[in-house]
Amino acid sequence: MTGIAERVRSGALSAVAVVERALDAIDRLDQDVRSVVWRDDDAALARAARLDALVADGRDVPPLAGVPMTVKDLFAVAGQPQGRASLAYDDDPAPRSALLVDAAVDAGLVQVGRAAAPELGMTTSGESDRWGVTRNPWDLDRSPGGSSGGSAASVAAGIVPVSLASDGGGSIRVPAAFCGVVGLKPSRGLLPTRVQGWAGGAVEGAITRTVRDSAYVHTHLARDDRHAWTLRGGPAPDLVAALERPTPALRVGLLTEAFDPAIDVDPACAAAARGVADRLRAAGHDVVDVHPSAATAEVMDIYPRTIIPTWLALDPPPRPELLPAHVQRHLAHAAGIDATTYVREVLRFQELARQIVADLFDDLDLLVTPTTATRVPAVGEVRAELLAAGGPTSRTCTVYERTLAFTTVPSVIGSPALSLPTHVDDDGLPLGVQLVGRQRSDGLLLQVGRDLEEQLRWTDRCPSVAPR
Repeated sequence: MTGIAERVRSGALSAVAVVERALDAIDRLDQDVRSVVWRDDDAALARAARLDALVADGRDVPPLAGVPMTVKDLFAVAGQPQGRASLAYDDDPAPRSALLVDAAVDAGLVQVGRAAAPELGMTTSGESDRWGVTRNPWDLDRSPGGSSGGSAASVAAGIVPVSLASDGGGSIRVPAAFCGVVGLKPSRGLLPTRVQGWAGGAVEGAITRTVRDSAYVHTHLARDDRHAWTLRGGPAPDLVAALERPTPALRVGLLTEAFDPAIDVDPACAAAARGVADRLRAAGHDVVDVHPSAATAEVMDIYPRTIIPTWLALDPPPRPELLPAHVQRHLAHAAGIDATTYVREVLRFQELARQIVADLFDDLDLLVTPTTATRVPAVGEVRAELLAAGGPTSRTCTVYERTLAFTTVPSVIGSPALSLPTHVDDDGLPLGVQLVGRQRSDGLLLQVGRDLEEQLRWTDRCPSVAPR
């Protein structure tokens, strides 16, 4: 990615030629994967041509000029349809873009399509009634994960080097793990957003192929927002500069039990996390075993029981009968949550989050976990489980819960969390390991990610549908 931008900025490579290659890659590689569900080729090429004109005129050129990207279908982009990946909503064009989209455009990124997502981002799989099935580039019979599954698949397939995505409980990290790419859920407040969704648990970010690309993208998206509800308290961090510094000696916690101990963990996922911990220990870091607490299990109940359903109900669809059954159940459940109950649960939610941060990071610099407690599921497996569930929440859905067993709690506490494709399983499919740090330790996570990437060389692996 950075090489593309450098060559476009110098005039050695045309932004139009780069975008044309990305559009051609969609035509060649996405027939079966179906990661891109909407595109406007003319607009993408016109944007690229304007960047080439800046270069030709010797004017200032954005740092990521000409780098093609996809944008998750749940993002608002001015003039593009905003149907929330659902048949239940009208497909009217968005009147304005999300702040992160504006930041990406200002940085020089060029959107070549909208990336598939499930309805309202409410599952960790890649299917929807609106867009059909998105598949994993490593094995077309497997799921790319979700809800940013189209974003991860478009990067893994080699269509684009970066995709804007969002994460309210694992929606960046789960598909990054399943598709063998890098997914950073940034610290709460690092990137600009108009509203902190899901009581602060939801953030936006980007999926990339490499740790360095992640550092570059998030550095150039993390601009100051003087109007933000919660101010960062200083200038945007230079995550690229962090990669130029050596990693300090760290005290690292290894967690291989799920944050809710009732959720089983696949042995291969636990082994991948232990393998990363062994490498960190060999590099001189102090590694200790840690275990989940009662607070982490309780917060995993409150989030789907109260926080998520209530937020969904804020913008009811005009045709709710067209929502999948599991989303309808969330909305029906939200109708029975009164204001006092919601406030009480949010206060408990915040109290638990504070306790979890103290439990985890008063004595640790970094936490290592599997990204998920399951290997890559088959296409349709998670969605079928959710549709068949009888209760108002998903806690009885075994595979679904395993996809979120390690990612929900970092969302709740607002910590940065980085999924790295460190291993493959016996089927040759990616296994992700997650690094979690204190708030605003994004640079530290990327430093450790850089060290692991240099050792494990996962960028040498290539899925079956990607160009070789």
